[in-house]
Amino acid sequence: MWEEIYMQKHLIPSLLALSVGLISVPAVAQDSAADASSPAARDDRSGDQLQDIVVTAQKREVGLQRSAIAVSALGGETLAEDRILSFEDVAKRTTSLSFTAISGLDQEFNIRGITNTRLDSPSADQSIGIFIDDVYVGRPGLFNFDLYDVERVEVVRGPQGVLLGRNVVGGAINIITASPSFTPSGSFSISYGNLDDLLVRGHVTGGLSDTVAARFSFQTHRNSGYSRDLLNNRNLDDVRSLQARGQLLFEPQDSDFRARLIVDVTHDESNGIAQIAIDGPDAGRGPWSAAREQIGALRGRPLTIREALPQHPIFAGDAAATPQGMVRDAIGVNAQISKGLGDIATIEAVIGYRDGKANSQYDQTGLGPINGYGVISPTLFTTPVGESEDARQFSQELRIVSKPVDVGFDWIVGAYHQRDNVTKIDHFWGEVPMVALDQLSGESLWHNHAISETWAAFGQLGYRFSPSLRAVAGLRYSHDKKRGRVVGTAVETRDRFNPGGTVPLSPLGVGLATGESFDADYSDSWSKLTPQFTLEFTPTPRFLVYATYSAGYKGGGFEDTPANAIAARISYDPETVQNYELGAKWDFLDRRARLNVALFQMDYRDLQVTQTDSNCLCSVTDNAADARIRGIELEAQLIPITGLQLFGSLTVLDTKYIDFTDSLGNDNTGKFLQRTPKSQYNVGFQYDLPVGANGDEISLRANYTHKGKSYWFPTNAQYEKPYGLLDARISFKSADGWTAALWGRNLTNEAYRVNVNYALNDEVSRFAAPRTYGAEISFQF
Repeated sequence: MWEEIYMQKHLIPSLLALSVGLISVPAVAQDSAADASSPAARDDRSGDQLQDIVVTAQKREVGLQRSAIAVSALGGETLAEDRILSFEDVAKRTTSLSFTAISGLDQEFNIRGITNTRLDSPSADQSIGIFIDDVYVGRPGLFNFDLYDVERVEVVRGPQGVLLGRNVVGGAINIITASPSFTPSGSFSISYGNLDDLLVRGHVTGGLSDTVAARFSFQTHRNSGYSRDLLNNRNLDDVRSLQARGQLLFEPQDSDFRARLIVDVTHDESNGIAQIAIDGPDAGRGPWSAAREQIGALRGRPLTIREALPQHPIFAGDAAATPQGMVRDAIGVNAQISKGLGDIATIEAVIGYRDGKANSQYDQTGLGPINGYGVISPTLFTTPVGESEDARQFSQELRIVSKPVDVGFDWIVGAYHQRDNVTKIDHFWGEVPMVALDQLSGESLWHNHAISETWAAFGQLGYRFSPSLRAVAGLRYSHDKKRGRVVGTAVETRDRFNPGGTVPLSPLGVGLATGESFDADYSDSWSKLTPQFTLEFTPTPRFLVYATYSAGYKGGGFEDTPANAIAARISYDPETVQNYELGAKWDFLDRRARLNVALFQMDYRDLQVTQTDSNCLCSVTDNAADARIRGIELEAQLIPITGLQLFGSLTVLDTKYIDFTDSLGNDNTGKFLQRTPKSQYNVGFQYDLPVGANGDEISLRANYTHKGKSYWFPTNAQYEKPYGLLDARISFKSADGWTAALWGRNLTNEAYRVNVNYALNDEVSRFAAPRTYGAEISFQF
């Protein structure tokens, strides 16, 4: 109820006051540096020349090749044709970006070695910012956003400490949805593939009047999943989702006033994930991989990496087990308003509200003592985890952006506020045959409610000495305040194997009997100034060189499932970064060739690192004393002959922790940063061949992504071997507006993991999807 009052007191007056203020400004003709809805903004090629996709990562519409920042962009046409449906798909196509996930709620993004690994406390910030139409998404796992009817995705690399709506240390992923158009049009596509994969999506747009345009888009996606739950006879890693988005655009004639309202809804559910235990590198075999081997022998063949036996918990007071699965619902409202201030500047406001609820249940080990085959050993414990989250987020940003100049000053000033109200319930349940492992049996529950507020003021001043030389300086002041309350309860201290157990299920600390709780309030605040300096030099219209110093900051936070009241009140520190970068962007051979390069070094202090304690499968957050990252990024495109485009990217990193001994006693000094490929590259081509004289066309597109070796934890003991993924598509595009295509993903059927938990010499792993393929037909009208 108080959230509704907060909305009425803050959101509605903000919109009304801003609208009245903007409308009262005299109308002038709008300066149009570029039209983000033009074909050049959606695709990177037109005929025999490479085009410059328009990006807005620096709060101005600037061609990607003219922006003095390390940024990659994927246009809407590429996103649709390559079936880039999720952030994981984006990571396969973008240099320096990688993706891992414990579950659907715990998504982890990594840019240049910086990631928010397992940092899902309701008070935690993200290392990689996710922005949807300029609105920061504080809980990316809950406010899940499948990529449909999207104009472009921008991946910004390195700290963004000044202009982005939220200060981020590692980089940002900006999703810009397709805007309403006054010209009537629409699309519809349906795709079907193996695993009973059915994808249907479409949009319609047009003018409702001379001043109002609307757009409606949707996507529904279902498949039967690529894993199997043998114990409960059901599929896992399946998809059942529905998303929809409605928009209104108000553009009065003979005026530069513009208002856009976006409302989106998301619902998805699944039977959850499959956890597969693999014997680790140490001597001896772990209990779960050994049990899997015994079950395979009883079945007459080994279990595959697509077969799991997750145990469903029977919580205290329940008559039946709670099945594994996930349900997630979210709604978002986004209001964008802009108005010209004469020939001086444009005033812009972005106000966003998001509300989401989710329930997730999964078995961390994927196999327990109750497995249907009677296989049991003293350490074969199971620890199903339930997560329930209810989050509300309100943000507002006001900025004034000066008009572009050929010579002289340009500037941006603004203010930002965000309030998150997050309630998260973690429900741990465990059974273990060995009485001596009492801390792994029973039931524990944490009810954690956090309120986080951020205030910021920022400004950027540039001076263009000439059309080819510009210097820019920016500064942002950020203040974070976080407070909350956590209650940890030992619901039950025993299980069916250990009826006399008296120790709470870890990570809850000792000292609580069945039904007892600890109750702790927590609070802390942090402030930081983050500067940025850039020098841009454009000796020719197609060649840009830039040098940048930038700083980033991420606020501290509190543990998700603390062991006791003392641990609950202890915050971990903010992390900061300084980035030194030299880059160049070059179009040559009459814009048939493109080469972008960035060299960088990032120095981190108090890097937040969360990892699993193998004794309890619980997460512990530490501040690494320091970390250093050096690297090079290359992106290239070439049109050697008419109709053929070659493209590729490469990232090579040299990273290490400096003076880092974690709370588990491991000395990680000199070790490579976790979940970070040492190298990764992407190569591909598209060939368009005209057919007949009517404008029909056959297109062939292939893309290969290679990820180098990466370590799962700071100790560097467990790692993922290098692997490569091959995707391809062949299509026939009719001049009448319809397209038929065949597509394939991971065509070599590579087995690779997107998460690993390590305990008792087993690597309990979550595997990514196998080979998928299918056919699609789409229509444009």
